[in-house]
Order: sequence, then C-alpha cells, then structure tokens
Amino acid sequence: MEKQTAPTARGKCRKNERGAALITVLMISFLLIVAAAALLFAASANTSDVTDATAEEQAYYAAESGIQSVINVLRGNTVLPDDLRLDTTKPATDPANKIDYLKAFKLCKSNAPCDCATLTTPPACSSPLDTTPRLSRWLSYDTTYTDRVILGASTSATQPAYNPRTGFAYKVEIENPDNVGDIVSFNTEGNIDKKGVGQPRIWTSNGNVLEIRYQGKSATLDVSSGKADTDFGKFLITGSGPTFATDGVVIPERVRFTISVNMTSPYINTKVIRGYIEAGTIKSASVGSVKILYDSQVYIVTGSTITLSGGTIFPDNPNNPKVILADGTIRSGYEVVPNAPVIMLLSGETPVSGSITAPEPIRLLIRSTGFGPQNAQKQLEAVIHKNYFNGLSAPSPLTLIGPPTTTNPTSSFIFDPGSSATTQYSGKDVKLKAFLPPIGVTNDTNLATVYHGINDGFGPFNGDVFGSPSNIADELPFWLKSAENLHKTVVDAPQQVTLKDVAQASGRYYGPGVAPPVKNDYGNFTNATGITYIDGNLEFEGQGGGILVVTGGLTFKGDFSFNGLIIITGQSGMYRKGAGQGSLQGNMIVAPYLPNNLAKGFLAPRYEIEGGGNSEIVYNSNNVGNGLDALSNFVKGVAEK
Repeated sequence: MEKQTAPTARGKCRKNERGAALITVLMISFLLIVAAAALLFAASANTSDVTDATAEEQAYYAAESGIQSVINVLRGNTVLPDDLRLDTTKPATDPANKIDYLKAFKLCKSNAPCDCATLTTPPACSSPLDTTPRLSRWLSYDTTYTDRVILGASTSATQPAYNPRTGFAYKVEIENPDNVGDIVSFNTEGNIDKKGVGQPRIWTSNGNVLEIRYQGKSATLDVSSGKADTDFGKFLITGSGPTFATDGVVIPERVRFTISVNMTSPYINTKVIRGYIEAGTIKSASVGSVKILYDSQVYIVTGSTITLSGGTIFPDNPNNPKVILADGTIRSGYEVVPNAPVIMLLSGETPVSGSITAPEPIRLLIRSTGFGPQNAQKQLEAVIHKNYFNGLSAPSPLTLIGPPTTTNPTSSFIFDPGSSATTQYSGKDVKLKAFLPPIGVTNDTNLATVYHGINDGFGPFNGDVFGSPSNIADELPFWLKSAENLHKTVVDAPQQVTLKDVAQASGRYYGPGVAPPVKNDYGNFTNATGITYIDGNLEFEGQGGGILVVTGGLTFKGDFSFNGLIIITGQSGMYRKGAGQGSLQGNMIVAPYLPNNLAKGFLAPRYEIEGGGNSEIVYNSNNVGNGLDALSNFVKGVAEK
C-alpha cells in the first residue's frame, strides 16, 4: 500500500523555493537589458562611424578641390587684382604678373604680402606672416579662418558663415621637389670661323698680325634672388707688327662665331650664342668700324633666360633703313663694340657680359589638406608636371631637319623661299626680345642651299630675311634629335602619351581615308589653342591655331593664317602654289621620316613656295605656348597621407 505525504508536509518542503521565479525574471530581464544596450551602442557606434566616414570622404573631396584649384591657377586662369600685382608698373596680363612654376614656390611671389615672412617691413596685416608658399596671392583665403580657402563661401548676409563643424575648406602648400631655382652651373666653349674650339682666327696685313681668340668659362651662380650677373667667356684681341699701332690689320669680311653655353645644373642642355666679328680695321687702342654683332640679345635655355649686356639692339628704331648684307639677309642683332689692344702685344679683353635668370622647375609637389564636417581632415600630395612634352620647343621658326640627300627612298633637300616682295622670314620673337635663327637646318650643306635660295638662287627673291639662317643641329631638343624620338613624341610610344593620343582623346584625330576638317576648323586661331592631327596629306586654307600635325605632305592654297605649331613628317614636306596671303606666327617643323623604318633616320626635307603669293613665317613664343596649354599641368600621381 502506497504511503502518501500529508499536504502540510509538502508545503513545508517547498518553503525554500519562494522568490526563485522573481530572481529568474530579474536575471533574464537584466540579460535582455544588457543585450538591448549593446545593440543600441552598436547602432550608435555604427551611425557615428558612418557619419565620420562621410565627413572624411567630404574632407577628401575638399583636398581634391585644393589640387584642382592650384592647377587652375598654374594654367593662368587667375588674374591678379591691382593691389596684388607683382609689378604694379605693368598690367595684370603682362608676363611679370602671370603665374609660373618658379613664382608658385617662391614665398613672396606665391603669397600675398601679409604671408611673406621674408619682408623686412611687412604691411599692416590682420594675419601673421607665413613661411610656407601657399598661393595666397592667387587663391582667396578666408579672412577669419586665415589658414584655409572656404568652399561654397557665403556671398549673402542671409546665409550662415563658415563653421568648421559643418563646412568645407582646404589649404595648400607648394614644394619644389627637385630644388630647382637657386643654383645654375654652366661652362662655355667657342669656335671662330670653324677653326676649332678655342682656336684663334688670325689675319695679316702690312707685316702686322691680328689674333682674335675666344676664351671659355665655367661658373656656378646663385640665382635665388631671381637672376645673377655674369659673363659667358670673353674675346681676346692681340695685335703685333712694325706698324700695328698706326696701320693695324684689316678684317676684310665678317666672320661667323658660335659660343656654346652648356648648362650642367639643374638641367643638362646647350644653347648656342651666334654672331659675327664684322669687317673693319683694328689697331692699337682702336677698333675702327669693327663690331661684334650677336644674333640676339636674349636666349632661352631650359627655363632660364640669358640676356647679354653692354651693347645696343640693331636696328634700334623700326624706321631705320634696312641694311641688306651680301648674303641677302637684313642686318639685325645685338651690337657690341669690342675693346682693342691697349698697347702692342697686350690683349684687349671683351667679355660676353650678361645675366642669367633662375630656371623654372618642370614639376611641383602640391600638398592639399581638406577640411570636412565634424573637423574631419584628409591630406593629399600630388606631383604636377609642367608639360607632357617639356615644351615641344624648336630652335627656329622654320626648322628643316634632315640630310641633303637620301637613297631608298630617294630624296633631296629642296628650299625655295618664294618670290613675292612681301615674303618675310623672321626669328624675332613677337613676345620676347629673343631673336632665333629665322631658318634652321641640321647641316652646313643645307645651310648653303638656304643662303643660295635667299640670294636669288631660284630666281628673284624679293622678300626679307631678318637674322641669320643657321645650322642648329647642336641645339635640337631631345624630341627632334632622331626620327625615333620624334615618332615616340608624335605617333606611338609604349606607356607614354603622344600627340596622336591627345588628338584622339579630344576627337581631333583624322586617320587615313577620313575627310579632314572643314575650312577654319583647325583649332582656335585667335587664342592659338587646340590640336589637329592629320594622318596623311592635307590641303590647307583658311585659319587655324594651336598644334597641327601632318604625317603626309602639307599643301597651302589661297589665303591661310595659322597661329601656333605645325609639324610635318611626310616626305612631301611643305608646298605652296599660287596667289593669296599666307601667315604663320609660331613654329613650322619639317622633319620627314619613314614610320616603318625608323633606323633610316630623317629624309631630306622639302620646302617650296611657287607663284606670287605673299607669306610670312614669324616666331611667336606666345602662340606656341598657348598651343601647348592643353598638354600642360598634368597630375602625375596622387598619394593620400
């Protein structure tokens, strides 16, 4: 029989379990509260992270805006107000008041006067002087938050002012990564009448002897102030003989000389100073009518400007009558009277006096800090390159590259300058005081052909040639030194941007069999901008500007005008026939080669003008520079810091 426990006994056994349910409920509730709190915390943290990430992304874009603003300034799109002009005696559009890479990192040119810590007597400024180039002369920094440029700055009293917790801004710093602009090093060597480097030219008459020798120089100059005065070697004039003091020695005809200025730092390049020792008599303490006539007073070499001094520009007045020399050219250049021997056997020294400016860097480092909401900051560093092609410069307004003849294919150098009385070839820069050789070739045989052509070799040449055609082979830029280099610049190169690539990207490439642009659709004539690439032959009339590349032959017909750079690489070269007005202000380069046989090198160039059409080829560095604007100031890399 089963034994049962009395109810009172069971109740007594559960007495210790009283309140367990409450404790269990409380424990479960606590766990739920903790879980809910954790969930709320995670959600809050995630919201904060998302907010911070958004603010950081906005700060990143603000930093990018800073880089783009600097590029916009370097492309010349910012005009200085009158109170910030670098040279108040010149208009804001003058080159002295325009930005360049040198001014961008030079503290007192990059920054407004209040930000130029090198000033000895700074103006009254609300902001402290700065020691970092930050383009405050060219960018509008805020008057309250003076370290930054505000994006979307308020222009209305009803709009809220900039607040660092909600607004967007950036600041920039400019660095010169290659340390260019403070030091220039060079050496010089000269050659008189092709006697050899350093060799004298000697004349004799009446038992007397006259010797003129060029002595070179090496120098390292501090150009941190902007330029340095120097000399580029000197001429030594020595005379001797029984009657040298009274009769001297006659120089019967003018003699050509060249002085090669070989820059060794910060860049490696060569610029040739050319000129003449003119005819006349030299005797003790007198040079008579003898003068040294340099082709130009100004020479540009890799961003530096060489300016000669101690002479006068001839002709110094455009109303002066033209002096036509025996070779058919018009006498022009920079005239210096040499120092004669003081006494017998003592050399008279005539230095090639002048100055050289600080070179312009070819790249800059931009450090841009972006400010976003919630005080978020992002810093980007970008290297900006001045030009994909380092200027695409040429030594002459008409540059004819190639040998006198070639076989397989057969080609011969042809130069027919035309017969119109208004035909003009001039190397005088419309923009600068520089005077380039008006016609440049790459060997002496072709140079003789050019002089033969302008001295009525092909019939009556009635035009004008200002300056001296020259052999410019020693100062060809890298891209013109060989057919391979030219091809890599113009047509095709692995991992390198070419002119063809630029034209294709801008929709201005016209391949074989494709109709070329219609008349006047060859870039902007007025501004000398744009690029047009014709892969084949072209007949051109009307107006154009910027850069024109023709891989076949270029034929001008009727009236034509072009401002900028023309590159012709086809064997047919340049040809013009008939009447009409023709004008090129810039550069024309005729450098034919075979794209499928680069090892062959350049072919003989051809340049022909037939008929009575008027034409001019005049150097204009401003037009050439404008044509390269679309190829300039490219960001080569960006890094987030």
